[in-house]
Amino acid sequence: MKIFHCEIKRFKVITPQLCAICPRIERCRAFRMYYRYNTSEYISFVTKIVEKFPDKYQMEVIFMAEKQTFVQIVDQKTGMVERVADMKEIEALSIEDKLALARSKTLYVVSHKLEPVIRVEMKRVNITPVSYKQETEEPPKPETKPEPKPQPQPEAKPKAKVQKVEKQAEIPMKPAPKGKARK
Repeated sequence: MKIFHCEIKRFKVITPQLCAICPRIERCRAFRMYYRYNTSEYISFVTKIVEKFPDKYQMEVIFMAEKQTFVQIVDQKTGMVERVADMKEIEALSIEDKLALARSKTLYVVSHKLEPVIRVEMKRVNITPVSYKQETEEPPKPETKPEPKPQPQPEAKPKAKVQKVEKQAEIPMKPAPKGKARK
């Protein structure tokens, strides 16, 4: 069994549990390879989860596009797609095999192959605003005496700012020497 590693570095090994909820599943190259080899395991995991928790999860089908040149072989009588072959596979056939393949069939060159993939998504629930019931009976209120209104107090005058005077240390200065100044 081949071990596939996730392109997102927080998930190391690809498992159905991680890939089923990954938001970038349709663009992931590693999941595309994993899905090609382990389709039945992945689909069984997703269906079990949705069956186990139907009120919580829902399945969402997305289309994973693979960009590669394919040849779509369509039967002309029924109009049904018989198969999708890789362009390299068609080129490798001999001329006689190509003619036999094209008899009573129409060949279309296709640039993308879409593959449906099931993804698990949590159900969206609309939350309704909660309203609480108000009590119909009001508790009895104690009687209150009307309080006398306080008389306005006269406004206080703002105090003048008091400046603190700090004494600076006095440095005694020596008088300059008398006489000629030296150079």
